[in-house]
Amino acid sequence: PNLGKDTFQSTPVLIAPTSNMSACMSTLAIGAIAPCAVRRGRAASASRPVRAAASLGPSNANAPCDDTVGLGRRTALASTALTFSMTLAVALASPARAAESTVVKDTPGFGGNTAKTGDLLLVNYVATLADGTMVDTTLGGSKFFTNGDQQSVQPAAGRPVIVKVNGVDPVPGIPKGLKQGIEGMRVGGTRVLQIPPELGFGPSPVRSPYATVPGDSVLTYTVSVLRLSDTGPDALFKNISGCSLGGANTMTNGCDLIEAEE
Repeated sequence: PNLGKDTFQSTPVLIAPTSNMSACMSTLAIGAIAPCAVRRGRAASASRPVRAAASLGPSNANAPCDDTVGLGRRTALASTALTFSMTLAVALASPARAAESTVVKDTPGFGGNTAKTGDLLLVNYVATLADGTMVDTTLGGSKFFTNGDQQSVQPAAGRPVIVKVNGVDPVPGIPKGLKQGIEGMRVGGTRVLQIPPELGFGPSPVRSPYATVPGDSVLTYTVSVLRLSDTGPDALFKNISGCSLGGANTMTNGCDLIEAEE
């Protein structure tokens, strides 16, 4: 109902002519649709809607009509309708822009291969809110929530994680924006990503290991690539001892000693 308000708010539906108004001005719509010449030639039939409007006040049914004015009015209305239709068609045809992560800073690595869709990266990262509050990290060194508001006695150990480039399977704590944002990185590289809530943790509050992430939060991830593999996870831990990820046999003793290596 609000579309074209400024354009159509002055268009009358029905006008009661006064003695100073001609019969051809009974309504803007009639004047635009039925030219004066047509109304003259069909006085017996086409004048009925005119008489219906004229019955509300005196008028002269034989008053002269200006075809030039009617044509100008019809041309203006047609032009307005065409412009409005084209504008609406463009608006409907234009898809909504998808949310994207922003690369704030990119420090190239030394690796010869760039990360592509499907590759596995062994990474360290630190995630923060807009105010600088740290909500997640693989570097360890901070106490974390264990149950409700209870925190661990000892600070967390550092442990890198595996992230699949553009992976579609959900992984706890790994937002979609991070999976997308690491594409194109090399071993030894560091990238600062700004991730919108659509690609982060969404509109609802989420408890992370170190803090609560408010709904609709924009997150900043600082990511460093340690290893890259296109053959599977085993290649990521080649020549690494004392560090393994996940499961009952998780070891973290050597995780903080891992250096970027291709």
